[in-house]
Amino acid sequence: MKLTRMITVLVAVTLIATACHSVSLPDIWGPGGSARPYWCDPTDTAINDGHHGANFAAAYTQPKGPLNAVQCMSVTGQLNASTAFVSQFPTVADAEAAGWRQAAVWAAGQGIHYVDPNRLLGPFDPNKPNWLMYDGTAPDSKITGMMYLVDEGSSSPPPGFLGLNDHWHQHGPLCTDPAPGAYPFIIGEHMNSAECSAIGGLNILHPTIWMVHVWLPIYQGWVPTDIFDKAHALIP
Repeated sequence: MKLTRMITVLVAVTLIATACHSVSLPDIWGPGGSARPYWCDPTDTAINDGHHGANFAAAYTQPKGPLNAVQCMSVTGQLNASTAFVSQFPTVADAEAAGWRQAAVWAAGQGIHYVDPNRLLGPFDPNKPNWLMYDGTAPDSKITGMMYLVDEGSSSPPPGFLGLNDHWHQHGPLCTDPAPGAYPFIIGEHMNSAECSAIGGLNILHPTIWMVHVWLPIYQGWVPTDIFDKAHALIP
């Protein structure tokens, strides 16, 4: 399903909710309701989106689960808006023409990250993600998802989306290009200091920066088991 089709589906969901104003909110948005999209009932309920080990900060202790009616409706509206926003940048060429810059080298299961340099560290706006993900760096490379990254100024994750399913994470030290204004500036991850230095980088820890991925656009036919999954099943 193409990104434009997903936008049409999301708009239709919103219109359904409006048209059914005579039906109580829990009936149409609660469990089993006719307006509930798949992201309100994740089948992958892994704590911390599967992030674990010394390379990530584990901030959550409860598995994910179904959103209640109010949470489902709220998150759907936010994802509707954010998907409409990213539809402006279906390819790398579109993103670069709008001023987005490649922020990191290829990441397994995620692809290439692009950032709006004017909103590098947030703030969090659910309707307007500040990072995008693509399946390559060629001009016609396609968008695969989006990411929200914010500097909270603390060791606690941001409130994020309504509900408890967006498990924000932190990375351990990232191998960073120390040159001022370098893009991409993240040139490696999960490296020791010697390995990072060998490619001209410095391992830098960012203890107040939090991020979460959103795999809303259906890419190569895969419907995410949870929109906040750690990785995309069809991105090597």
